[in-house]
Amino acid sequence: MSMFTLRGQVVHVYTAPKGINKEGEEYGGQDKVQIIGDIPLKGGECRKDLISLTTDQGEALKKMEGQEVICPVAFFASGKTISFYIPQGHKISAARKAQA
Repeated sequence: MSMFTLRGQVVHVYTAPKGINKEGEEYGGQDKVQIIGDIPLKGGECRKDLISLTTDQGEALKKMEGQEVICPVAFFASGKTISFYIPQGHKISAARKAQA
């Protein structure tokens, strides 16, 4: 189980473009998913935030576009950029609707 989880709506699934860096190494080609969710603010309001994550489950997530999901999240910093990803092999599940 991951220490951090993300809950939000799957907006888009795509494959990152490939390229070659200055050292001649290939990069890109990974599946990516964009999930939008609520970030709570002081005073009880929320703002929406879109997060792009690398995943090994692109095909499964394409079937979940438009649905609310819960997934484990890991991240790392590289310079001034934070990269988010879903750890390999972890299960992404449909979120249950809150009962009124």
